[in-house]
Amino acid sequence: MRHRLALVLLVGSLSALAQNYDTCTVLKWETKTYSQSAHITRNHPVYSVRVGETIYQIGRRSTDVEMSTGQQIKCRIDKDHMLVVNQKGKETKYDILGSEAVSK
Repeated sequence: MRHRLALVLLVGSLSALAQNYDTCTVLKWETKTYSQSAHITRNHPVYSVRVGETIYQIGRRSTDVEMSTGQQIKCRIDKDHMLVVNQKGKETKYDILGSEAVSK
């Protein structure tokens, strides 16, 4: 009985760790001024990323350009953030600054 319970717990925890990622496209990036606090405003890269039928504007505190126009990325939405998987398999968290539906 203990082994069965342990197996159920293990399978449940592994499925919780598995994340579903979408293949997304970086449409463009540009340097914009945005702030994560009311007192500090700086220029940071802001990316436009298409996920399905929605285009998201995302950014983070880094001033490095981390993605290029046309690049295919793996990403997922988590509340007010987009999590992007880099080449090494590590997730990087970006703030969602805005979104719009793709016009047809």
